[in-house]
Amino acid sequence: MIDFTKIWRVRKDQYFSLALRYFRLIGNSGFMLSLYILFVTGSFYYARILKQLPDNFPALWLFVAVFAYLLTKSPVRTFLRNGDLVFLLPVESRMKEYFRHSIRYSMVVQSFIVVLVFVALGPLFSKYISGRGLEMIITIVLLLAAKLWNIKTSWEEQRLPFNRNRRNHTYLRLAVNAVFVYLLFQKAYVFLIAILAIMYVLSNFVFGYIKKAHGYKWEHLLEVENGMMMKLYRVANLFTDVPQLAQRVRPRAWLSSLSKVSYSHSHTFDGLYRKTFFRSNDYFGIYIRLILIGGLFLFWIPQGWWHPALVLLFLHATGIQLLPLYKHHKGNVWFELYPVKHQWRLRAFQKWLRLLMLIQAVLYVAFLLAMGGTWTNGVVCAVLAVIFVWLFTEYYTKKQLLRVR
Repeated sequence: MIDFTKIWRVRKDQYFSLALRYFRLIGNSGFMLSLYILFVTGSFYYARILKQLPDNFPALWLFVAVFAYLLTKSPVRTFLRNGDLVFLLPVESRMKEYFRHSIRYSMVVQSFIVVLVFVALGPLFSKYISGRGLEMIITIVLLLAAKLWNIKTSWEEQRLPFNRNRRNHTYLRLAVNAVFVYLLFQKAYVFLIAILAIMYVLSNFVFGYIKKAHGYKWEHLLEVENGMMMKLYRVANLFTDVPQLAQRVRPRAWLSSLSKVSYSHSHTFDGLYRKTFFRSNDYFGIYIRLILIGGLFLFWIPQGWWHPALVLLFLHATGIQLLPLYKHHKGNVWFELYPVKHQWRLRAFQKWLRLLMLIQAVLYVAFLLAMGGTWTNGVVCAVLAVIFVWLFTEYYTKKQLLRVR
């Protein structure tokens, strides 16, 4: 007889072993230094930022947006594998305990995230919503109850046969969660009872009907599970080779037009790295996100010597995150057969990385000046950024990349 509890636990342990191995590599990278400095800087200025917020700051709507999203996004981690379509599909009727473990695991992990976000926003809650400890506890408990409801209903959504049906039910949950969170942070507990009643009806008569009418869609469950695994692989691939990573290529024709270069042997890798940056995995997304996050830090932190330091810090983070672009095509036989010199490959990557970092620096300096910063501060940031980018691409990059040649 198959012990499904044992199978689930073995798979969970194997996943954690794999994740810990990758997190050790990430922890030993230079990027963690940037994150640590950002955390210390953000913690130092968090209290100052709260004091600067006006009394009419829309904290309520911030809470509604953040927690409606966190509650609605409730995937269930199943740890299913491709071979299960052959070996476990025939015994689907006996897998209730297996999936029950998955729901419990997802509840614990996602509840921790909800509590962590709530604690991070705790000072905002105390200032704009309520400073009473009892109300904070009640709010956390009700948020966790709503998270449990979302995980269970989200799990039943996976039985629906089409993506359109699943999206419609997700939008329904999003609307219910938004109203629930709004009433919760407005402390309208009488009306909140009505929303809880609606959630109960939806759970039993709408999602309950789905459970009775549809079986598990194994292909979809595998797609969801593989998607969550790819998130771990994509993060780890920024720091080391991940052979399990499935590469995704997006058209992005409007961006690919920016990658046109001269047709000559010496410019082969120029075009390749530009197209890879815009179309493969999440390099372009990481670049944009780091620019936006850096802009937020520059906006919130008062004028001073911290600004040049933050500019250099985010330039360093961007450089570290984009280094894996160099070895993106490693192992591709066609890539290795290019009749071009290795020096051209290295020079093309350094030139492209230098251009991206300089664009980021220009945006930061322009943003600082637009916020009313002094020209002296802008010039200092620009000069330090140019020197840093040149040193990073000419020396640090070459030292790191020659290891993966």
